[in-house]
Amino acid sequence: MIYRTQGVDVSGWSGNIDWDTAAQWIPFAYYKCTEGTTGVDISFAANKMGCDRAGMPHAPYHYYHPDLSADLQAAHFVNTAGLGYNVFIVDVEEAPITMNQFQTNLRKCVEKIVQLTNGAKVAIYTSAGFWDAWCSHNIFPGWAGNYPLIVANYTVDNRPHLPIGWGTWKVWQFSKNFWFPGCPGTVDGNWFNGNLEECRAWFGNYNPVNPPVYNKTRVCSLFSELHVRTIPSINAKVLDHLAKGEIVEVDELGGKDVWIKHSRGWTAVERNSYRYMEVVK
Repeated sequence: MIYRTQGVDVSGWSGNIDWDTAAQWIPFAYYKCTEGTTGVDISFAANKMGCDRAGMPHAPYHYYHPDLSADLQAAHFVNTAGLGYNVFIVDVEEAPITMNQFQTNLRKCVEKIVQLTNGAKVAIYTSAGFWDAWCSHNIFPGWAGNYPLIVANYTVDNRPHLPIGWGTWKVWQFSKNFWFPGCPGTVDGNWFNGNLEECRAWFGNYNPVNPPVYNKTRVCSLFSELHVRTIPSINAKVLDHLAKGEIVEVDELGGKDVWIKHSRGWTAVERNSYRYMEVVK
């Protein structure tokens, strides 16, 4: 039986992610940390903190520039990310000016990361199209097979097309249009090649956390486009709408019938014995 575990990879382009919500749906994530010798992703600190807080298995990645110093890139990546990871990822998709020294410099960067992290796992992210084009005469550099593969391949097949030399994959980025709760837009969807326990063990930083404690009463909308008004009155100005299934916390009760005040305004819970919302745990 084939076991796969679904996860995501994100960057600053993905917006502000609610990782406490995401962790209830997504078992793992990796996110952009650095680029080149000086770049730092705008959302790196927030994504790292959010995944740590939610106890989600996670790893950082570095966007590799083949025409910049391999040693400086490795040092920049590790110094920015810190040593609190079991897995570091090198994103290899930027074409060099020439093929000369491409594989040699990439190997130097990967080996330097291993050295600076005292032997952490380093995975290589790439696609067959890119990797095969930059392997001289389709000869696979044997050193690369020592590192787990994260392969990008958007296909309807049930397995990805692998770059030259790899016989298996650790993570498969299968889509650029994946959505999960807590994310404001679509991101890259991924499969981990193994079950949930194997996924957690590979990333090494899974930390079960207690679910959030809600001290306030929460209510859930039973209707689509349920009005949010300025005051508890059916004649009041409409500020916004709640979607069906949307949950809000109760700040105050009031109104002739049953209304609640929440962070976005006032919404009717019950009018003329007609129920619009229900209490949730």
